[in-house]
Amino acid sequence: MDPEPHGRIGCNNQKTAIKKKIKLIIKLKLKLNNKKNMKKLVLTSVCALAVAGVAFAQGTVNWSVIAPNTFTAQTNAVNYSPLFGGQAAGGTSGLTSTATLGFYYELLYNTSYSATGPLAAPTTLVGLLNNVWIDAGLTATNSNGTTAGRVAPRGGSTGSSLPATWNNGTTNNIMIVGWSANLGTSWLSASNYLANWATLGGGVVGNAFFGESVTGYINPATGNPGPLTTGTTATTSGLPILSLNTPLYLLPVPEPATIALAGLGGLSLLALRRRK
Repeated sequence: MDPEPHGRIGCNNQKTAIKKKIKLIIKLKLKLNNKKNMKKLVLTSVCALAVAGVAFAQGTVNWSVIAPNTFTAQTNAVNYSPLFGGQAAGGTSGLTSTATLGFYYELLYNTSYSATGPLAAPTTLVGLLNNVWIDAGLTATNSNGTTAGRVAPRGGSTGSSLPATWNNGTTNNIMIVGWSANLGTSWLSASNYLANWATLGGGVVGNAFFGESVTGYINPATGNPGPLTTGTTATTSGLPILSLNTPLYLLPVPEPATIALAGLGGLSLLALRRRK
């Protein structure tokens, strides 16, 4: 018999084995390349996130000074607060005292900014409270300087941090609210009085005042210094607040009938809860 076919079969088997090894080597190389590419992709993604984090880091503003040519405040007892109807109160108006801690102020922001301009100051409690205007955590009080109506930041700096939800790259409306110290020393306290004035207002000792500044808008910085929140002209960061003689309006003392109705409403709610 001719042995040649067996030799051919052996050669074919060797060729097949070599081809399999070549395919295996190619697969291994592809896997290695894929791993390297994945590592590159992960590294690229991390770098991109880091850059994005820098570009949109927690915002900062300059809360170290409120210049008197940009913001001052005065009490207004001629009219009651527009938040409570704005009727005539029959009193007078005048700049707040130079003594400290008689009035407090807070920077608020609103996230409904439009390129057409800043949102107007609210004229109702619904438009002000319930996180429509949000506390920026920056406080001020009436200055102890020689000029009445002046305001000085408390604990602020040229690079004061804003809430974590307000980052650089996001423009928001801004407004400063002010109130008399008998409503509390924090915006949390003052806003609680406003929200529950029918029941809490009767317990306030002395005349109570509350007011809102002209609004502006701002895109915060990422470090120190941040942009000023009050100013006389627009900047690349936005439109700072310019609000001279900001009126802090007298709040009306709730009438006994109003207090009684509020109390009856509360009792009715308690009764309904007990029935349930």
